[in-house]
Order: sequence, then structure tokens, then C-alpha cells
Amino acid sequence: MEQKKLINNLSLGSDPELFLFSEELNKPIPVCGLVGGTKEEPLPITDDGHAVQEDGCALEFCIPPCKNKDEWMSNINFVKDHITKEILAPKGLVPKYIASIEFDVDDLVDPRATYFGCTPSYNAWNGERMTVDMGNPLLRTTGMHVHFGYDNPNPETNIKIIQACDLFLGVQSVLLDNDNARRAMYGKAGDYRQKKYGVEYRSLSGYFLSSDKLIEWVYDGAMKAVEFVNNGGIITNPQDIQDCINNCNKELALEILDDYNIKVLELETTN
Repeated sequence: MEQKKLINNLSLGSDPELFLFSEELNKPIPVCGLVGGTKEEPLPITDDGHAVQEDGCALEFCIPPCKNKDEWMSNINFVKDHITKEILAPKGLVPKYIASIEFDVDDLVDPRATYFGCTPSYNAWNGERMTVDMGNPLLRTTGMHVHFGYDNPNPETNIKIIQACDLFLGVQSVLLDNDNARRAMYGKAGDYRQKKYGVEYRSLSGYFLSSDKLIEWVYDGAMKAVEFVNNGGIITNPQDIQDCINNCNKELALEILDDYNIKVLELETTN
């Protein structure tokens, strides 16, 4: 008997973040007051759902829901290009697609630079609310969150999606993204938010905006997670997956990927 699909009419979205960087000063510049847009009122780029907003020290953008990989790639690259050429270049700035960076203390005096958002996220493995360790007051981080929209979403299916995302995206992100500082604050295993249209996976960093190959990898991994859930896939080693992601354990990541026959993405260079 064919497995009944839990996820139908899927769309994917994202609200990635990036840093502004001054090559002249050789340091990151907080976005505060330079671009505009807020969580409540993003600054539209088009009438189709492309927009930007300031989020603490980082610049965040959003794209309309995507039905296929072509839409995913074109929407993300359209906004990246717009930000680079139309927003940052006139200000003498360039984008920096990295997971975390330290700012000069003198650049963090604006109250907006200490804003970290207030909407809670939760752990899909134990149901607990995620906590943030602000050990380094100068460190700021970025995320590349993936939003799943589908017909008749429910909490149980959302949890399955997020756990599968940890398997197909979170585990391998340990091998691809060499920045371990962010995971002390954000991006731990199973980080998610329930949404009225579905669910948001929050474990990946803004580093995955840095190349077309990585942007495509995120899409492919998200689709594999959905396929895994729709096929009734079972995760047999949940604790290993959590330990791998939370401790940035590359050796364990390779073991898990081998166990599930997941191909490792090869990059010419790593960050």
C-alpha cells in the first residue's frame, strides 16, 4: 500500500541575513539606520514579495514562496544582486556572507545594534524553548532559515520536517560551514518555529548564501527532507544527530551521512 503523503502542495521560502562590510575600513558596519525596513514593516524591493529589513546589526531579506528550484535560485540571486548593486555599492559597502563576526564596541552604541528579536523558537527533539548564550557581547550572527509551506499543516508533521532537515541539512552543515562560534548562540539542532502556513527551520547560517552551489544545496536538502517524511522515513539515531550539530563534530557527521547514504557536497574552497 502506497504511503500517504503528509506534505502536499509544497512551497519553500527563506529570510536570509548578511553583514555589511567596509573594505576601506576593513571592518563590518552595523546596518542600523543605513537601509530601513523592520520586522513589522519590511522595505519592499518589488510588488511580488521581495523585501529587505534591518535586523540588529545584520541586513535581512525575504523572497516570495517558491514552487521549484529555478524560482528559489532566481529569487534569492535577484535580491542578492539588488542589495549589492543598488543598496550597498552607493554606500561604499559590500555584502559579507558569513555565519558570525565581531564588531568594534564603538560601533554597537546604537540601541538597534543590541536587538536580537523576541519571538521564541523551539527544539524539535525535546519540545523545549531554545535559549541564547550571549557569552561574547561583540559577536553577531546570521541565519539562512528555510520556510516550508504546505496544505493543512500540523505540529506533528512540522516536527518530522525539522528533524529530517537536521539529517539532510544540519549534519552536513557541520562539514561545510567552519564557523563554530555561531552555534554557541544560534543554530543548534532542531531549531524551529511553527508557522500558520507550515514551519521554519532555523539551524543554518547566512554562510549558505555565499555561492550558488550552497544555495542549491539548501534547496535540495530541504526537498530530500520532505521526501523522507512523505516516504515514512525513520531516524534511528536522534541523539547522534543532535550531538553532531551542537558540538560541530565533523567525524560524527561523516558517520551519519554514510549510515543514511547521503552524498557529501564537494566544494572547491571552504570558508
